[in-house]
Amino acid sequence: MNARVAVFHPGVQHAYETALAFQNAGQLAWFATSIFYVPDRWPYRIAAWTPARLRAQLEHEFRRRHHPELNPALVRTFGLHEWIERVGMRLGLRRVEHYANEFGNVAFARRVGRLADADGVGVLWGYDTASLSAFRRAKKSGIRCVLEQSIGHPRVWNELLTEERERSGNAFDPYPLPYPERDLANVDAELALADRIVCGSSFVRETLRSQRVDERSISVVPSGAALETFSPAARPNQGPALRLLFAGHFGVRKGAWYLLEAMRMLRDDRRITLTVIGKRTVPDRYLAPIGDRLEARSHVPRATMADVYRAGDVFVLPTLFEGSAIAIYEAMACGLPVVTTPNAGSVVRDGVDGFIVPIRDAAALADRIRQLADDPVRRIAMGANARARALEHPWSAYRAELVNLMRQWHESGWS
Repeated sequence: MNARVAVFHPGVQHAYETALAFQNAGQLAWFATSIFYVPDRWPYRIAAWTPARLRAQLEHEFRRRHHPELNPALVRTFGLHEWIERVGMRLGLRRVEHYANEFGNVAFARRVGRLADADGVGVLWGYDTASLSAFRRAKKSGIRCVLEQSIGHPRVWNELLTEERERSGNAFDPYPLPYPERDLANVDAELALADRIVCGSSFVRETLRSQRVDERSISVVPSGAALETFSPAARPNQGPALRLLFAGHFGVRKGAWYLLEAMRMLRDDRRITLTVIGKRTVPDRYLAPIGDRLEARSHVPRATMADVYRAGDVFVLPTLFEGSAIAIYEAMACGLPVVTTPNAGSVVRDGVDGFIVPIRDAAALADRIRQLADDPVRRIAMGANARARALEHPWSAYRAELVNLMRQWHESGWS
């Protein structure tokens, strides 16, 4: 059996770690993506010809799409669409961002399929919503296909979104639209073509099972954190103030409505403040009632995120729909207890590393937050537990499990 593995992803997520797993095992044929920073390659060389301030900004942005341990000789880059999508996102051009992503993923997957066919790789490892065209071509050539499902099945999300529109209306966060039936059919086809499916949590696995995906083809491999980067503060806060931290897209999917409702319920408790890091699609008028207890920052350099976590006391993510939220792993690695939901797909243990509350339960969310504000001793102990839990999930463990799975699949003949 040909053990050469080709990994591809038009964006980032944790695909670098997947590629590195097989590179370290001597099995990586190549890693295909849209953007990968190599200073002496075009277009990155242009930075050397720009003024110092602009050069620093460009190099900072470029380094977001880089992994120092990946061998550039094994990286294949193509896809103008990703550049267009990035610009559209930064400028708030959501329609441009959406279509660059949708049509670009198809074009990217087609090129990957042709490359895999020409190179005669043994296994093609792709990611959800970006693998269909590549898998179709690969299957004709007898190439095994592995799909990494990084989030729950979108048909389940459509159901949740419909329910949310009935609860909070369209005005709260008009950005997410339900997946059209054509896209859902493509997702089903992509899953059907995969010889094996890898996902980050039992939550994702259950959404796939609900859509009649064969459970025997699914393996759960938890995500991880860069433990050398994300580490606890030297001294946790023992004072009366409680600094809540949210990181991610602040919108309907990640439970923004319920977090704001919980903060409203806690409006008389001036100890509790909330910092929101990330893109926001919730109108400012919904944030106004929190007043001076809210700090919202749309963009924070990735290199400073560890400091952001360490400045918080509790990480909160009342999400409705995830895969395996990496921000939770990073927060835990920084010694923060976490308040989240079962749908986060996390490794948080209720009452040990933080609290698990039901989705859409603002009252339960407010109650757990107040408990952590009232009992700093317990909060600090939970933070220590969270750090210990994160130590069980370094990226090295994730990589080792992928290589182990590949070995098992080969030994079983993929049966």
